[in-house]
Amino acid sequence: MPGFLGDDQVRRVREAIDLVQLMGEYAPVRKSGVNFTCCCPFHQERSPSMYVYTADQHYYCFGCKAHGDAITLIREKENVSFIDAVEMLAKRAGIELVYQEGSGRRQDERGERDRQLAAAEFACAYYERCLWESVEAEPARDYLLKRRRLTEETCRRFRVGWAPGKGQLLEAGRRTGIDGPIFAALDLAVERNGRLTDRFFERITFPICDRFGHPLAFSARLLPEAEAAAKAEGRGVGKYVNNTDTPLYRKSFNCFNLHHARISCRDERRVVVMEGPTDVMAADQAGFKACVAVLGTALTPEHAKQLGTLIGREGSLIMLLDGDRAGQENALKAARTCLGAGVPAKVAILPDELDPAELLAEASAGSESRAVFERVLASARSEFDHLLRALAPRPVDLDRRAQLAVADQVIAAIRGEPDRELRDLHLRDAAGWLGLPEDALARRLAGEGVAATPEVLGEDAPDPLPQHLEEALHILLREPSLRAAAGDDLHLEPRHWPKPWSAVAAALLLSEPRDVHAVVADEGVAAVPALVAAVHRWFALELTGRMPAISDPAARLAEIAGNIQHSERQDGLRRLDHDLAEARRAGDRVRERELLAERFALARQLRG
Repeated sequence: MPGFLGDDQVRRVREAIDLVQLMGEYAPVRKSGVNFTCCCPFHQERSPSMYVYTADQHYYCFGCKAHGDAITLIREKENVSFIDAVEMLAKRAGIELVYQEGSGRRQDERGERDRQLAAAEFACAYYERCLWESVEAEPARDYLLKRRRLTEETCRRFRVGWAPGKGQLLEAGRRTGIDGPIFAALDLAVERNGRLTDRFFERITFPICDRFGHPLAFSARLLPEAEAAAKAEGRGVGKYVNNTDTPLYRKSFNCFNLHHARISCRDERRVVVMEGPTDVMAADQAGFKACVAVLGTALTPEHAKQLGTLIGREGSLIMLLDGDRAGQENALKAARTCLGAGVPAKVAILPDELDPAELLAEASAGSESRAVFERVLASARSEFDHLLRALAPRPVDLDRRAQLAVADQVIAAIRGEPDRELRDLHLRDAAGWLGLPEDALARRLAGEGVAATPEVLGEDAPDPLPQHLEEALHILLREPSLRAAAGDDLHLEPRHWPKPWSAVAAALLLSEPRDVHAVVADEGVAAVPALVAAVHRWFALELTGRMPAISDPAARLAEIAGNIQHSERQDGLRRLDHDLAEARRAGDRVRERELLAERFALARQLRG
């Protein structure tokens, strides 16, 4: 196929495209005098610095200096060549291009991409026919229509298909002139036993399209029965198998359903990110059109920036991932990604370990699917708030080292935030939540602190004990007669000492009276050389030889126990204050009253 386009045809395509409308598909555009403005789709910003000039149909960003026309915009945003960009825009405008003879470029450059797009389209149509017409696809139809409660109309809208495997796609392609290497380049065919065969075998297929609706790749799901059988036989198979990166497809950039959702995302100023294609389909069927999924990878900075640009700085990027443990881990990763990319986002938590499709299916039974789903989305909290609460759901239960370890993770997540004021606000909130000095976190952000590591947090080199706790162990070791009263009357327990020192307390409080040799032989004590050395040091030192001296061991032990109990009650008040704030935030009045009663009782004990 000849590959030369005359300047007159390029100019005709350029003039046929409304640049304002095209730019609006990448960022919300607003009228500004005779021209238009928007947040630049090429870099993250809060205030619009991109101008679209209607007179000569070009754009210019005063921030990053990006500029060009409609063809440049498509080339840069879709990562395609000049000819491919012209071809895509020509199809959009309904213009048929006529290629001329010429020697200015390889004649097959445009043809190769066209052949690949045609092969992907052929595969998509072939899988569709297999799903609806073949007998062997009946279990797949039952799974989609009965178990997932998707309608045939929805499945056809998303072009869901069935891959029979066994080389049938390759054979069908040969009959229409599409050879195996093209399918192999698209990761739709692989080599097994020295010959090419179909990549997907007995799986439901979900096409991943570009923003213009052209199939680029597929996500293929194994039926639950086949998955269970494979596991029973000890074969490791993935529930979903996705195409790898190809000349047409980049998994770090492309999203499932963006071609359907992009207009709704722009109009609603929100986009909901889910895990699986059936989740997106169920939401679309229920009327939630602004939903996409990332397939085969976690949310990447490229995903976040692309979606953030689509909805604008005033929009909401909501991550609604599965409620199971894996889904929540993915939500935590996505929150970190959005913070690092400087893209505002929210995280919504699904109840009862459901996925979005299951939530909509359960709600549909009561005819409340939209209301239930909206309530879940409305409960979304900011990505920073989610990160902080996921890493430290109860910060009052953490010791200082654990607090700093969490703080270091938070600092690592916000370090890339380009807005200094926002970063400082995040730092202030983290300090308040964790109960740490804000200036200490600022020093760690500046690189002056020492990040907590697993080695630092280990038990081989324990932190020195506070003086009163060390005195208590010294007393219990030197005065065995006080051990029973310490537990029964003073209510001292091993948990009052930090690990690993609690092992010494356990050996002294929970065992029959024993000498120093039995204490150091205790399994928990013997495992830490520093504890053994401390026990021998205390045994060799008289209580009156301490500085200050302990002349009345029983009285001093009772005083220490009283201080420990007082501190415990103060910690209890802090926990109750934390839980009260959470209950008020959630609007749970019943729980709030219960906590207030507990707090009143504990405060009376403290006053007493």
